[in-house]
Amino acid sequence: MQLFRCPFTHGPYLERQYRLRWRQAEQAEHAERFLVAPPEVPLLRWEHELPEPCVLHPEEVDTYPWAEDDTLPASLIARIDAWDDAQVTEYGPDAPSYQYDLSIPPGWRVGGYPSWASTGPMAVDCASCATPMRLLLTAEGYEMDAGSHSWVPVEDRDPTLRGKASIRGGQSLAQPTRLRFGRDRDLHVFTCPADLGHSPQWVLS
Repeated sequence: MQLFRCPFTHGPYLERQYRLRWRQAEQAEHAERFLVAPPEVPLLRWEHELPEPCVLHPEEVDTYPWAEDDTLPASLIARIDAWDDAQVTEYGPDAPSYQYDLSIPPGWRVGGYPSWASTGPMAVDCASCATPMRLLLTAEGYEMDAGSHSWVPVEDRDPTLRGKASIRGGQSLAQPTRLRFGRDRDLHVFTCPADLGHSPQWVLS
């Protein structure tokens, strides 16, 4: 699967346009067939509109649903809130929390659960058949941030420091692709599990 983003904004609300393209695995091994010459860099308004080439190091992690509204049973959300409060009481501002340290990691992700930090949870149904859509991909500007510091790899930490202060590596490490999606938002790509031919949906949250 390839995700394409137009480098320009469209319409009165300066919206982005995205496209998904599906490839056969054996074809993707010969990428030179699709990209004979590198594309010319267009004239862009902001630096963060041009992706920075980087290397992917996939890592498998367990994720859990965002705890708000009816994403989880109310009794479980209440227990999570009580646990969060207890952590703050014991450890202060660097205390771990369910939402940022245990449920959903920052950065680019395949599958798992969407984070709803900006918008709150929402239903995403297929426009063609009304089937609840499945999260395929999350694209995020930052691979790490102060709120989710527990996900930072050990090799990117200063062992002499604790919590948020331990993150090291600078901007190139925190934002390797250089891309941003809205104002510090995540781009969620949803697809229809009933038919991949149905149009995907793009949700900024």
